[in-house]
Amino acid sequence: MATYSGGQQIERAQAVLDRHAVSSGDGLCVECKVLGPCTNHEAAARVFERCARLPRRRPGLTRPELVGARLVHAGTSLLGGVA
Repeated sequence: MATYSGGQQIERAQAVLDRHAVSSGDGLCVECKVLGPCTNHEAAARVFERCARLPRRRPGLTRPELVGARLVHAGTSLLGGVA
């Protein structure tokens, strides 16, 4: 079992949070595709809580551009007819 210093734990937890962000568009973990924060995200968040620190925010990880987006299938026009 590996042991890590406080700084190494924070770095690892930050990397997990970066990979397992919850999408703003559909509420799914962008890595695991499960609803809400996945177990990996929750475990990493607990590291920050125990260390009384906040994680760094990474703009764009939650894919905010997908909020309100609709899937448009190839071969259909935006007006609803077949292209």
